[in-house]
Amino acid sequence: MLANDSTISDSEIRDQVDTLIGAGYDTTASTLAWLLWRAATQPGVWQQLRAEADSVLGPPDGPGAEPDERSFAGLDYARRVVRESLRLHPAGLVGARVAASDLVLGRHRIGKGTLIVWSPYLAGRDDSVWADSLRFEPDRHRDVTPAQKAATDHAWVPFGRGPHMCIGFALARMELALIVARLAQRLDLSPNSSTLPRPVGMVVNRPEGGAPFGVSPRSASS
Repeated sequence: MLANDSTISDSEIRDQVDTLIGAGYDTTASTLAWLLWRAATQPGVWQQLRAEADSVLGPPDGPGAEPDERSFAGLDYARRVVRESLRLHPAGLVGARVAASDLVLGRHRIGKGTLIVWSPYLAGRDDSVWADSLRFEPDRHRDVTPAQKAATDHAWVPFGRGPHMCIGFALARMELALIVARLAQRLDLSPNSSTLPRPVGMVVNRPEGGAPFGVSPRSASS
C-alpha cells in the first residue's frame, strides 16, 4: 500500500518495482519458455505457426508491415497455441482470494473472511473439463460448442477471473502470439531434450533448467 500523503518511501518504491518485475517480466519470460518448448517439440506445430505467419505477416526476409489489430486477428493458430500452452503452464500455480461474504460452493459452506486458495494449474488439467487433459492440442480451442465454452471458460484461468483479473492479460496474449509467430518465421529450433521439464517455483511457474534449444536461421527449404 502506498502512503496517504504525496511521498513514497524507499521500501514502497522497492515493493512496486518488485511487483512490476514479477508480474510483467518473469511471468512472460517463463510463459514464453514453456510456449516455445511445446511448439518446438509437438510435431507439426512449428511448421503450422510458420505457414500462418508467412501468410499473415508477409515473407520473413521482406520488410513486412508493422503488426496491427487485423494481422493479430489473423494469427488464429498462434493464438490457439498460446491459449493451450497457458492452459497447461499458467505463470502462477496458485492464487488466493478472501471471501467477501458467506457463500456455498458445491458441497462446502464458506464463511466471510475465509482465505480461499485455488490453482489455475489444476483447473487447466481437470479431466472433467478437458478431454485427454495432459495432451497439448491447440485445436481443442477451435469451433467449441456453447456448452464446451461455458465449461472451459471457468477452467481456463491463467490470468485469474473477475474484478481482480490480471490487468495485463490482453497485452500478454498479444505479445506471446506475435513473438512465437515471428520466431517461427525466422528460426529453426532444435530442443536439447524431448522430456517435459519439471515445473518449479510457486510465485512464477518456470521449467526446471529452462528450455534450451539449438537455434539456427530458417533453412531455405522450409
